[in-house]
Amino acid sequence: MYKSVPADIRQVKLDTELYKLHKDGTGKSNFGMDNTAELIDNGFGLYSTTDVKRKIEHIKTEYFRISLTRQGSARFDIGLEKYQPHRNYILFGIPGQIFSLHDVSNDFLAYYMLFTEKFISDTSLFANKTWQFPFLNYAGVQCFELKDETASEIETLIFKINNEINEKKTQCSDTIKLYIQLILIHASRNYDATQLSRQGTSNTAQTIFSSYVKLVSQHFLTIRKVGEYADMLHVSPDHLNRAIKVCSDKTAHDLIEEMLLMEAKVYLLHSQLSISEIAYKLEFADPSHFNRFFKKLCNQTPLEFRNQPA
Repeated sequence: MYKSVPADIRQVKLDTELYKLHKDGTGKSNFGMDNTAELIDNGFGLYSTTDVKRKIEHIKTEYFRISLTRQGSARFDIGLEKYQPHRNYILFGIPGQIFSLHDVSNDFLAYYMLFTEKFISDTSLFANKTWQFPFLNYAGVQCFELKDETASEIETLIFKINNEINEKKTQCSDTIKLYIQLILIHASRNYDATQLSRQGTSNTAQTIFSSYVKLVSQHFLTIRKVGEYADMLHVSPDHLNRAIKVCSDKTAHDLIEEMLLMEAKVYLLHSQLSISEIAYKLEFADPSHFNRFFKKLCNQTPLEFRNQPA
């Protein structure tokens, strides 16, 4: 269903070790599972951004994510797409994506849940049907604004999940799965209305740019030529480059390199492969070519990046 992840990369799993990656453990909140590394059925966690780390960078995850922002803002990078959600924005993530968190405002508050495909797979809406939720797919928009009413309804469902966890109710896991399905349905209804509205005011260059970014995020490991992406979008390479330049001040090739750089950083941070092995894994002609590529974009060598303090 999702793009395969090279086995040499440590793909971040939803397990007790994950807690140290996203929470600072200062114990300021009793919401959900803010104070525990434990999970429901080894596959579900509910959290608030109280005590969340101010920066999480370059991780490739094995789980789904749903986040509802209530105040403040933060920047989320999912592949090449950058989002800065504020109140009433909902953000989704799917397995296999490269995720980063930056620029967290002091008043940022969001509720988020993480769950594995195994945890949710036996529910009626997820049984071979994730395609019906476009925001759980590379092709869909994964962050969008909700109407006030919808955001409040989803927040109420999140609080009900919190209540299930805190009171350790019987059949807690099954109830949480039902609430997740209701959240997805509410989000889907809002998504459909939002996309219809956008279609009525769509900008051709922006549409091409958005589609290109999604394609590169999904296929950059196997497709590196701008012309092939242009064919997929049914435009000429020149037309594609003009659209990308208008929207990002970058070229189409720049964005392929940017995504490749993210993948290289994930290897450097989360694998034991040597620099040479990474170079060949990413299909560079030789390690020196990889070193030049990395230094051009980062102003440091791959080894310097790997050895810098966390």
